[in-house]
Amino acid sequence: MQRRIAIGLGVIGIAVSATAGARFLQAVPEAVAIAPTERAVLATVTTREGLAATIATLTSRVEAHHSDEHAAVGLADALLRQARVVGDGSLPKRAEDVLSNTIAATDSYLGRRMLGAVYLAQHRFLEAFDAGNTARAMRPDDPWNYGVIGDAAIELGRYDEAFDAFDRMASIKPTAAAYARVAYARELQGNLHGALTAMRMAIEATSPQDPEGLAWAWSQLGALELQKGRIQEASTAYDRALFAFPRHPYALVGQARVAVVRGDLDRALAIYREQLAQAPTPELAAQVGDLLHRRGDVEGAGAAWAQAERLEREGWKNESPQPAALARLLAERNLQPQEAVRLATEAAQGRDDIFTNDALAWSLYRTGAFGQAWAASLRARRTGTHDRRILYHAAAIAAARGETATARTLAERALDGHPEFDLIAAPAAKALLAQLQ
Repeated sequence: MQRRIAIGLGVIGIAVSATAGARFLQAVPEAVAIAPTERAVLATVTTREGLAATIATLTSRVEAHHSDEHAAVGLADALLRQARVVGDGSLPKRAEDVLSNTIAATDSYLGRRMLGAVYLAQHRFLEAFDAGNTARAMRPDDPWNYGVIGDAAIELGRYDEAFDAFDRMASIKPTAAAYARVAYARELQGNLHGALTAMRMAIEATSPQDPEGLAWAWSQLGALELQKGRIQEASTAYDRALFAFPRHPYALVGQARVAVVRGDLDRALAIYREQLAQAPTPELAAQVGDLLHRRGDVEGAGAAWAQAERLEREGWKNESPQPAALARLLAERNLQPQEAVRLATEAAQGRDDIFTNDALAWSLYRTGAFGQAWAASLRARRTGTHDRRILYHAAAIAAARGETATARTLAERALDGHPEFDLIAAPAAKALLAQLQ
């Protein structure tokens, strides 16, 4: 599945970023379409203080005039960014309500194109795909629509359609948003070097007046550097993200991951706990549990993992349920294996992306269904991904099937260049590799 994306001055071969797959969501930062007279109002929208002020100002304007499409789109954009910064899953729904009212009042094209990004933030991928295509039919030369279509198609596992959409988007206008999508495309196909190159281009193309967008992009770069095992480079990227937008949660979590690799578990735990207290998410609770388990606090780890499951299920009130995410959480910690299989099977009925397939593969492995697990693992690796957890899971499944040589190769690939890639999977991969020698 090797594709190519044309972006202006040349052709970049793609291999198409919180939390496998999910880290790319909450909408890639990109400029919303606004009238020239509105630019001064939104100039500081992406600073921490500016987000709150802009939301307050534009909320008043939209409540007074539902037909003010520029205010509605600006408010929706600010709400999506605020959701990312404070971890409030209710804000995308509020953005949807704002846009729906404006569309009902004016049949606003700008509102319709923004609605696709809002659906993405709520993990409503089929609806996002349809919304993107509806807006594309209205304006086929607008690159934004191809970004929405591609993002949704990726999450549904429809990679050829996604790459075609990104190709079209980048050929119309190479922007920070287009470069970021190229980076994710390359990452999904295992080309981490190319992904780093494209993400650096995304950073260069991001306006210095968009500090939240810069922090997002630097954090994505840090995550890619970590995948490469370049720990100091990752740390530097997260530092730059925090310089652009102090205390951005993506950057702080990145610093915690760097601390884990460096063996500073106390610092990592302190960061995760602080973030969990401010904006509870299942990913943060799971990481706290993993760190406590590493330190031998079995009871504390169990409580944190239970909190992670509760937060995941509660989050489905504000966004489309993500059973694959919960299945992966349970399976990776060997909790409720039958429930993990049920959840992953349910998820796979509507999505065929590599992360859903990996969740299914690992859940089936936990119940001893090694043949079915291997079939799902093959689907999870069909893009050429170098995701180290996916590779380790495949190695363990191969070993369980008696395919020692394959298992050894996969385990070596999972650990190559980054032997501390995950609190749970990395030690397990090392132990598996030692058994296979």
